[in-house]
Amino acid sequence: MFLDLPIAKTEPYTLIFAMEDVMRRTNVFVVILMSFMALAHPVAAHEFWLDAQDYTLDVGQELLVDIRVGQDFKGNKYIFNPKQFYDFSVTDLNGKVPIEGRIGDMPAVRMTPVNQGLQVLNHISTAQLLTYEDDGKFESFILDKGMDWVLEEHVARGLPAFGFGEGYSRFAKSLIAVGSGAGRDVRTGMPFELVAQQNPYTEDISDGLPVRLFWGANTISGIQIDIFRRPAGGGEIVKTIVVTDDTGLAIIPIIRGDVYMLNATHMIKPSDDDIERTTAVWHSLWASLTFKAGLTGE
Repeated sequence: MFLDLPIAKTEPYTLIFAMEDVMRRTNVFVVILMSFMALAHPVAAHEFWLDAQDYTLDVGQELLVDIRVGQDFKGNKYIFNPKQFYDFSVTDLNGKVPIEGRIGDMPAVRMTPVNQGLQVLNHISTAQLLTYEDDGKFESFILDKGMDWVLEEHVARGLPAFGFGEGYSRFAKSLIAVGSGAGRDVRTGMPFELVAQQNPYTEDISDGLPVRLFWGANTISGIQIDIFRRPAGGGEIVKTIVVTDDTGLAIIPIIRGDVYMLNATHMIKPSDDDIERTTAVWHSLWASLTFKAGLTGE
């Protein structure tokens, strides 16, 4: 199974296709991939995140989390569907366990955490494919995510302005505090992953929350992180941008009591064999992280 692959010893892109091979053996991936062939998927360039209805819980309180796709921290809800993910798990001080559910459940997560402390939810979506059918859409997406180099490479490779495919994979994560909220964020095994370097519920983050971005076993620099902040008192979503440094680190400005969604996007070139197999000349990677700054009542 793909979850047993040691990420530190596996080329990240190879790991993604190792996941696909698991699905393909059960005919699941083929069905999903074909359903997206030749389509300009309406949410392909949108964020994907886990949105808890309450990020700070009392011990014994039910945890309800929606899967959302959209823009600017606003989006449609999606059901629990094992055909749409490779891994959907929660990690706490006692380890990592799969999130259980039934197809069609909404919210997608409905569970009562057994242990108090920090709960780290992670979701690896199935790889999907879209086709850019309109001139300008790819360029607009690339510029919005700060990946100007992709356009230069696109031209250098002799690729058209539209009429080509792009694969994409999404890696969502959420930090939930139960009771004391004690604990640390951890790497969950996702190939592209944001990891908080401090606990946003229990530690002093008045100077900002440090987060580190990983691509495979290594950190990755020069990647734009979009910060979406939902004010505790209501009002409009606030968006700001930071960029990871040489060590993959970025500092997220924090206002205590507000809810945050971070999103990082990276583009990679598939191998020639994968391009021929999937028709995707690029593959985008999306990592998100949601959390609240501080415990309720502080």
